[in-house]
Amino acid sequence: MNTNIDNIFKDLKKEFPKDVYQELDLIIYDNDGNEYSEDDEFQEKIFRNLFINYETDVVDIRRNKYNLFDIQTDILIEQENLAVIGKVISIVVKHLSKIDFEESN
Repeated sequence: MNTNIDNIFKDLKKEFPKDVYQELDLIIYDNDGNEYSEDDEFQEKIFRNLFINYETDVVDIRRNKYNLFDIQTDILIEQENLAVIGKVISIVVKHLSKIDFEESN
């Protein structure tokens, strides 16, 4: 059901050492604003956005109704965390690009 979302977490586990992976927190939201985490079931076709939390840094990857994506952060990313967050973004967008999204309002 959520093949691409599941693959995000699998790739993150492969890419990062256990101590780094444990510091990562991905929170997923659907079109209705419902929150999901790694073990929750939902329809990936109604994905709206995902927050990447790593230590004190937060990045939001958000889909609009035209299936265009916006990547933003409200804080400056610490230099030592930039490589980790960059890899996470790369893995996330690789799998999001494979989803056939439903139209959102």
